[in-house]
Amino acid sequence: MERRTPLLIGVSTIAVVAIVAAYLAAHPAQTNVRVAEASAVPSAAPSAAPLTSAPEAASPAAPAMDVAKLIADTSSGDAAKRAAAITALADAPRDQALPVLGRILTNGEPEVDRPLALRSLRDLALNQGDADGAIRDAVRSAIYHGDDFTKVDDVQEVLDIIEESLASH
Repeated sequence: MERRTPLLIGVSTIAVVAIVAAYLAAHPAQTNVRVAEASAVPSAAPSAAPLTSAPEAASPAAPAMDVAKLIADTSSGDAAKRAAAITALADAPRDQALPVLGRILTNGEPEVDRPLALRSLRDLALNQGDADGAIRDAVRSAIYHGDDFTKVDDVQEVLDIIEESLASH
């Protein structure tokens, strides 16, 4: 049993990377840096470059139909479609993306969806701000109401990054 656990984790990681890569190959026009990062699940060791980079200007608001499609895709049975939608919501209007990403952060698939939702919430806060504290509240909710699968250290790290970025403005 002990020997199978690392093998299972390795095979699962390879499968996730392969699914995301296949999706990116099939949809090159929609490929951007955030989607490429989707295959990298946040680890306990902080990576300074992506987390401390200067916030990008928020992209122009996506048409309502595109955001509605992204929101619908977050519930898809296709893991690659779900991952791409969760990642893309980081650029959606904050008021539309926040409730969906908050729900995914606490109820999504623990190994893929939750880390992507956490990253998207972080990017949403860094790019569009969190003056009212709603994004931080969603992240705190994952800490306080998360289940055994919630990676509290990763969630706390993102909360700290958001608060630090707001303090520096």
